[in-house]
Amino acid sequence: MTRVRPARADDLSALARLNAEVQALHRAAMPHRYRDPSLGEIEDWVRQLLSDGDVTVLVAEGDGAAIGFAVVRRSQTAGNTFALPRLAVMVDAIGVAADARRRGAGRALMAAAEELARSWGSATLSLDVQGFNREAEQFYRALGYHCATTRMAKKL
Repeated sequence: MTRVRPARADDLSALARLNAEVQALHRAAMPHRYRDPSLGEIEDWVRQLLSDGDVTVLVAEGDGAAIGFAVVRRSQTAGNTFALPRLAVMVDAIGVAADARRRGAGRALMAAAEELARSWGSATLSLDVQGFNREAEQFYRALGYHCATTRMAKKL
């Protein structure tokens, strides 16, 4: 059974390890864009997230060990000539340990992120998926997510 809870300072090393797995996938697919940060750098990043009042880091636990994480960020966007002001909530990062995938941790993390977004007063939860990551795209579609914006790029 997967349990999801807010991250604590004593989760730093586990969160760094989990994030390093995600980073390795991105780096392998896009070495021109992603670097190989040390575990210490990732721990510093997580430490900053934990102190940010607009961010909640969620931890998925299985058998008492951290097996996944999600970084959920809220921001108030100002209105402009074309758009109304709104509260935006986004899953900035998510990952599940390779040996724990397809057992419900990702679904549990996303359900907890959605509940958090609702509790903050948001009507939507958004996230970005890199074009190479078809498996992630299929996962989110199975949860009811759809393409809201397409960002295109051309390597120059």
